[in-house]
Amino acid sequence: MLRMKQVLHKKLHEYRAVILDMDGTLYYQIPLRICMFFELLCYYGAHIKNLSSLCTLREYRKAYERGRLGERNRLIDFWMQEKPIPYIRLFRDKKLLVFMQALKHKGTKIVLYSDYPLEQKIKALSPFHADYYFCASDEPIQCLKPDTQGIRHIIAILHIPVENMVFIGDRYDKDGKCAEAVGMDYIILDSIPLLRSRLYKKEFVL
Repeated sequence: MLRMKQVLHKKLHEYRAVILDMDGTLYYQIPLRICMFFELLCYYGAHIKNLSSLCTLREYRKAYERGRLGERNRLIDFWMQEKPIPYIRLFRDKKLLVFMQALKHKGTKIVLYSDYPLEQKIKALSPFHADYYFCASDEPIQCLKPDTQGIRHIIAILHIPVENMVFIGDRYDKDGKCAEAVGMDYIILDSIPLLRSRLYKKEFVL
């Protein structure tokens, strides 16, 4: 499995815009998933009669992994958007968020672009704020990465040459391929904090 990978032609602070993935990039996804597994285990262990609703959650995730936008409902919003908020805050990548905020203060445009809805999750990142927010389900996009419809829409909105933009994500098969397809530089972060820290010491310098 591909871990860290990067294609950079300049220092990070020299780019005019940084596009950030959300899940697995701005927070560490493995510990969050472990916590959510136990949340589901405890809830459905006490509510056996509702066990069939787990299939709805599973099908929603499968749809996204297959490159299709899943249909949202109250159950999906609760378990996929609302319930993880405390854990997103707990496991957020503070070093990455602080560096992005520092870039923002220096004039770099910070863009958040996710395959999943953002409206609930961004609350967990406070005081971090991006300049732009885009989601796969937005009307002009309506597709998942690595389809380039979304990233081309972002490029058009920002009016910044692609060589002055960099994409930071956690999955090469989605974020990396999406960036490569439009000729954009990118960084694929590791899921392990220690390995990320080594990269940060080398590349994340103002």
